[in-house]
Amino acid sequence: MQENRQFQIAIFLHFIAAMHSLITGVGGTMFFLGDFLAAVIVDHHDRKRVMLVCNAIAAAICVLGAWLIDPNAPQTWLLILITSVLDLMTTINFPAAKAITPDIIAAPALQRFNAIANAVFSMASILSPLIGGLLLSTGRLGFQGFLLINAGSYVVAALLVWTLNSPVFKPGEDASDPIKDTIYGLKYVVGNHQLALMMLALGAFNFCAAGFLLAAPYMADHLYAGRPSAYSTFLLINACRGLLGGAVLSLQRQRVSVMQVYTEQLVIGVLMVGLGFHLTHFLWLALALINGFVNSQMFSSVATLMQGMTPRELLGRVFGLIFLVYDGVQPLGNFFFGQFIKTWGAHTYTVLGGVLVLSFALLIWATRRTQAKAAA
Repeated sequence: MQENRQFQIAIFLHFIAAMHSLITGVGGTMFFLGDFLAAVIVDHHDRKRVMLVCNAIAAAICVLGAWLIDPNAPQTWLLILITSVLDLMTTINFPAAKAITPDIIAAPALQRFNAIANAVFSMASILSPLIGGLLLSTGRLGFQGFLLINAGSYVVAALLVWTLNSPVFKPGEDASDPIKDTIYGLKYVVGNHQLALMMLALGAFNFCAAGFLLAAPYMADHLYAGRPSAYSTFLLINACRGLLGGAVLSLQRQRVSVMQVYTEQLVIGVLMVGLGFHLTHFLWLALALINGFVNSQMFSSVATLMQGMTPRELLGRVFGLIFLVYDGVQPLGNFFFGQFIKTWGAHTYTVLGGVLVLSFALLIWATRRTQAKAAA
């Protein structure tokens, strides 16, 4: 019985590896679609109910998957269906959660709350694969059990959302046509220079982040082949950044400014340029930690800044549309850097750093100009 379960797990893990590129592509499509739907849905329905429905659907698809899956011959269509639904629900849930936060958390505490939330998310992203992988490898948990546990986590999330003491969100009087309202939200983002610059900043950041993560396995295989754990260590250090960054930001009393966020990305770009010319294993891992630390602070800070400068009735559209750009540039980053990593080698970091330096230098200049005009 034990050997049969381990055999089933081995088959499924092999199947997952073979399907990885397809699943990743489907997931990217769902993130893109989810951002658009979030912009349409979140500002036209009670945000608490949107979160409840998303968690309920996610739990239901996990239960359905556990019932239908055959570990001896995993079905491609079912795995794609589960992945698509979970990615879609997550992408809609995120703007709803960010939009409802100002109704629950007082403005002075938003930065601290976002930092703690980011740290908790990072902890979950570290512990969940470790625990799940350990249970699967020991044979104590089959994939059906894994899906049922995942369903249980969504049920718990739904119960926590149910306990939120938030006012019922009522859409504005003009919220009659979701498509027209979404276009209005886009015009609002473009017309608000600070938000438009944040949208460009997140786009530039994620374009380079895609290349940064894509380059890591190549560097591990070609430069550090003698270190079997090089890539896993890199990923673990990069993931731990969320805990460290969130903890530091939650203790910071002074509110982070958008100029600080952009300047930190500019510094990371300079460090990457230097790493491209002098790449060592120690510096490679050090950059993973520094990069992850700064990026985790950027996410928390940008979310707080967006919540503070956006009317509450527009928060769903603003978050949805801005993250539509954020998720949309990732495939472009993967495609672009994927073509040249083998040619550039370590100088991939030089190019990445150069793009970051140029992008955020322009953003700093544009932000200063916008602030000067607003003060005049």
